[in-house]
Amino acid sequence: MGLRDYFSKSVETVVPAASERLRLSGKRTRIPYQGRPFEVQMGRQRLQIHAEPSLVAGHGPPAFMLFDPDRYFSGIGHFLRLEPGAKLAIDYRQPDQRPVFGHPREAFRRHLQLSHEGDALVFRDPISELGTYVSLLYDPRDAARLALRRRRALRRIGEILGRPIQPEDPKQALRRLREINAALRDEPYRRKDCEGNPGALLELPAGLTPILVGDLHAQVDNLLRILTEPAYLEALEGGEAALVFLGDAIHSELPGELERMDSSLLIMDLIFRLKSWFPSRVFFLVGNHDGFSLEVMKAGVPQSMLWDKYVCATRGEEYRDQLALFYQQSPLVVTTEDFVACHAGPARAKISREILVNARQSPNIVHELTWNRVQTPGFPSGYLRGDVRRFRKSLGLGDEAPFIVGHYPFSMEGTVWRDVANIPGHHIVYSARSELVAVFTRVGGEMLPQIYPAEPLTAWINADPEPAFP
Repeated sequence: MGLRDYFSKSVETVVPAASERLRLSGKRTRIPYQGRPFEVQMGRQRLQIHAEPSLVAGHGPPAFMLFDPDRYFSGIGHFLRLEPGAKLAIDYRQPDQRPVFGHPREAFRRHLQLSHEGDALVFRDPISELGTYVSLLYDPRDAARLALRRRRALRRIGEILGRPIQPEDPKQALRRLREINAALRDEPYRRKDCEGNPGALLELPAGLTPILVGDLHAQVDNLLRILTEPAYLEALEGGEAALVFLGDAIHSELPGELERMDSSLLIMDLIFRLKSWFPSRVFFLVGNHDGFSLEVMKAGVPQSMLWDKYVCATRGEEYRDQLALFYQQSPLVVTTEDFVACHAGPARAKISREILVNARQSPNIVHELTWNRVQTPGFPSGYLRGDVRRFRKSLGLGDEAPFIVGHYPFSMEGTVWRDVANIPGHHIVYSARSELVAVFTRVGGEMLPQIYPAEPLTAWINADPEPAFP
């Protein structure tokens, strides 16, 4: 192949027949999307490309999920997401790509490039002599595999949470919360503090895969989107994963909803149902919004005061007291041998694991863990790289061990921010956006973000006992 052909921008449009494999040979090959998944063969490495299974139809072309089927369907697997109009290069320099592939060297040496043109994908492999092949998956079992798993997860979460998705009966809600508070006295993976209460440090075993959920701020649909991700649900039911909420489950931050408290009550009901179902695999870390402190306001709206009044009016004062006890007994920090997470920021005083276990006796430490944020021009008193380094060191973690927080969306758009403020391994996850929802989880030994489109799942689960995908 000559230089003219190698650098040519011409595109050949092809629709592969059943069982046909197209060899990419330096040129750009355009394959229209006709509802069938794509498969790319790169030596021993397979890469499947499926339209993202979505319950929302008629809103433009789908995003695509790219994954190694041998890894993705066998547990919590990493994937790459390709939005309409976006481009993607398979590149070893991208830290989130290596965990996708079972044979990363086979994938990276080809430098495969993909473009999502809405109605088609464009493929190009500049290293043509290695032999990269593209085909369509005509077997209906392959085409339906993602959607089928998702449909099963939707049905199962409806069984766990109950249908319809709605607030609990007040008497049943009080009984459940009493039982949870009694169980918190001996919650797994937490040492007792010096007063005999459950300590503020949650120390998960290395073999339990964490699924870290950022601030939800009463976005019930986002919680359901996470729960109906099949791999997470399967791992929770199999005892292989722990679902950890990083606080601020309540108080909607969407315009026009700051005073609304019914969705806050519902999301706490759902979290409590999960805690009842998975008592040793669902954990809740406290954020600054989780309580009845009069400090919590948003745009002049006294959200905590409204929350206090709403809880008392709908559930009674005993339920309000039990909810306050739940917040008081819940942990503030979660860690394993390879990461640490809390709601807001690191404790900046000299600490140890023992001090963190007893953090409830130190109001300053509690405040920093639930209120602080990284230093920015608009927040000059925030924490710095050195504070993060000391916090990691106090827990016996390395300088770049992931330190994951919620609390502070770093921009008006997005749901995950990595290496924030140029601090390696310092990540923010915010799960309350109306368009996207994210979590952090461990894949291939690395803590990585996974991002999904938000969907109107409350209405869907309540209305349709057999969800189908367009």
